[in-house]
Amino acid sequence: MSERFSTGLRDFLLGEGSFRKAFEDSKITVYSGTAPAEADDAFAGTLLLTVTKSSGTVSTGENSVGKIHHVTIPDEHEAAATVILNVTVDGVGPTSYTYTNTPDAGTAAQIMIEVGEMINEIPQLMAIPDVTAREIYVMSRILGLDFTLADGGGTITATVDAAVQAASRSDALSFGKPASGVIAKTTTETWSGAAVATGTAGYFRLVTSDDDGTDSSTALRYQGVVATSGGELDVATVSLTSGATYTIDSFSITFPAE
Repeated sequence: MSERFSTGLRDFLLGEGSFRKAFEDSKITVYSGTAPAEADDAFAGTLLLTVTKSSGTVSTGENSVGKIHHVTIPDEHEAAATVILNVTVDGVGPTSYTYTNTPDAGTAAQIMIEVGEMINEIPQLMAIPDVTAREIYVMSRILGLDFTLADGGGTITATVDAAVQAASRSDALSFGKPASGVIAKTTTETWSGAAVATGTAGYFRLVTSDDDGTDSSTALRYQGVVATSGGELDVATVSLTSGATYTIDSFSITFPAE
């Protein structure tokens, strides 16, 4: 295999991150020549093509916007009371999540904390409880990822306000939900770009929107070979012409079982 993971990406995956989070706003840069020995190294060869969403311009540090919901729970906290939230995310749902006040949390503030922890068990979401105001702010962990949240009819009624902040995608690339050890490009996105030089594609890097291509032990990078068959990025042709637009129809990464 010719794929290379940068030190920064490996540290991120071994810490609090995920591959999907690392490249929630990313781009693919395609170069001529032979790939550097390590993804930490500065790029080599000539930059031929930058692939973004629908050939859009991605500025340095450009980010999508995460959706935020505001949830209010009243001061009820009887033993065995329930808070039920219905969640739809990544095309799955609505799925009901239930907090049952058993054993009795004792205070409404503690119930807020417990409900927040329940939401944080949903991989795509995170919750921040405000125990003083009895409010919870719920946000997608992946910027730009949309979701829906609604009261599910528990004995304690949760008031879910219209989104405080709507989700919106930048012109950068994003990935869908992983399945069976594979993560792939978001199916609703067109990945494309216009070549800025003529040449033969040799390798590519999947990078964040602020990557400048220089030596770095902290940059998040995934590097692989470009080929018509058998590469980490398979394309119809490796011969690129300046000004022509090229589209990546499929792109996936497999996490091996061993």
